Amino acid sequence: MATIGLKTIYAGIKLPNGHVALADQGVDATGIFEIDTKKENGNLGSKSFNITNLTGTTTKIVGNNEIVDTSVGTSSPTVAIDSNMINPEKLNKLLGRVALGDGGWVPGKTPVEVGLIGVAEDPIYHSRVFYCFGRGTLAKASQNIQTNTDTAQTREDDNLTYTAMSYDGFDKEPYAVYWEKNKDFSLKKMFDRVFPDQTFINDAGKPAGHQ
Repeated sequence: MATIGLKTIYAGIKLPNGHVALADQGVDATGIFEIDTKKENGNLGSKSFNITNLTGTTTKIVGNNEIVDTSVGTSSPTVAIDSNMINPEKLNKLLGRVALGDGGWVPGKTPVEVGLIGVAEDPIYHSRVFYCFGRGTLAKASQNIQTNTDTAQTREDDNLTYTAMSYDGFDKEPYAVYWEKNKDFSLKKMFDRVFPDQTFINDAGKPAGHQ
């Protein structure tokens, strides 16, 4: 789908039963953390949400010296996320790191599964487009710390890689795409499908705390 820009990203920790983790067990009391641009939330927004491998590899089937069919492999998406800054407490939880109790974090023994939504808008109607992933893992492979110069700061973004997995809520497919201008679209139903038990979006289709 054609899109313009990157509006926001939503993430939530998933439990083994596929539901979203709430309160202290999760990344937020509502189950969902938005990587917004509010400094009071510890965020500075994101630059990119680059999705690859939405379609599996296509293999040509040859017979009688002709191409008679094609076979398409399973979709195996990954998402490269470049955020200016993600709240460090939330980020470490999403990465599955374990708190030491003195301000430090160490790698966890088992991966934490995460639900993820990236939001853009279409070029004509400017309606939101949602790329949704119900189950996957986040990884931060490197941290490149460099000196400032006498004329400029040297910043290092939060660069993450998300690896999607099959999700029961999407008929065992790894992703789903939603367009809010579709006549059947419901923001609440979409969030409930990606993040079962979430309270971030209320029955009126608005974020918690909004009327």
